Amino acid sequence: DFPGANDMDDGYHSIAPVNAFSANSYGLLSLVGNVWEWCVDPFPTRNPEDKHVTLKGGSFIDSLDGKFNHKATVVTRMGNTADSGSYNTGFRCAAGIGGGGRKAPPDQAKLQEIAAEGGIEALQEFLGDGASVMKASDLEKMQEQAKAARED
Repeated sequence: DFPGANDMDDGYHSIAPVNAFSANSYGLLSLVGNVWEWCVDPFPTRNPEDKHVTLKGGSFIDSLDGKFNHKATVVTRMGNTADSGSYNTGFRCAAGIGGGGRKAPPDQAKLQEIAAEGGIEALQEFLGDGASVMKASDLEKMQEQAKAARED
């Protein structure tokens, strides 16, 4: 009967406590369908002067199949202005050992200093195994080989 009537199939009139339902296989609770989660990511709009932030997931007034309101899934996104709010929006408090998100790009002056003092090997050591450091001539050679392979 929802959204016409709320028969409280889940036991709650609206928002459920975070630990009301079982955790998923990663141990996370209430990822979808309780409240829209505010994120720090900007949400693109047609008018660049409209500043929206991203909300993700859907809320208790959305449906899994999208027949009313929004489709509540982990990939569902919508935008809203930062000064808006509703009883079906919130945010997730998380604790952990860190990580996630994007890392800040390395300081270019520091990279140039390391390369000048220790060469490519020092730069590779500083950046770690996740980066590939090579001379410009090696990069050009690799690009030429890739182009030739595509043309064959």
